[in-house]
Amino acid sequence: MKGKSYAARLGGLALALTFITTCLMGGTLARYTTEVTGTGSATVAKWSFKANEQTATFTDIDLASTAYTNIDKAGGNKIAPGTDGSFYIEIDGSGSEVAIDYTIAFSELSNKPANLKFYSDSGYSTEIADLTAYQDLKGEIAVDDLATPVKKMIYWKWDYGTAVKDVGPESGKEKMTFTITVTGTQKEPARPAT
Repeated sequence: MKGKSYAARLGGLALALTFITTCLMGGTLARYTTEVTGTGSATVAKWSFKANEQTATFTDIDLASTAYTNIDKAGGNKIAPGTDGSFYIEIDGSGSEVAIDYTIAFSELSNKPANLKFYSDSGYSTEIADLTAYQDLKGEIAVDDLATPVKKMIYWKWDYGTAVKDVGPESGKEKMTFTITVTGTQKEPARPAT
């Protein structure tokens, strides 16, 4: 009876294994399977931004070298009451492939003679009351205009004959200085209208 019990168990186990194997093989063979692979890529737009032909630091702007009026001087390029001139900041996006927003900011203005004034026009009619707070030196360069540099002009004039005492060598403040920061930022792309 003991031998019958083992034989019955072994027979049942063999039947169960056959049933399981058949189900697994039938399930595996009974469906279609396809695997497709691909790749993704993106070409990144180029960025280029220069101020006065430089990408990091440009040469100091010396007002004396931009003067329209010559003065009698002994040694070196200098300005004095009666001189005037202009300088520009050139913004160049050539080589870029995206539109650019730009700003030009002045800061750390020191030792400015009281009668030296800055203007936004060549006729000296629109005075820039505070160069460091001037907000009109900003704009954008559209993608179609990137190959054409933008020049932003600043005009200056030191009036002659005004009775206000200005700084000078006797005060130890003969060097006027200021910092110019030019910032270019990619313009945020607009979504097309739907």
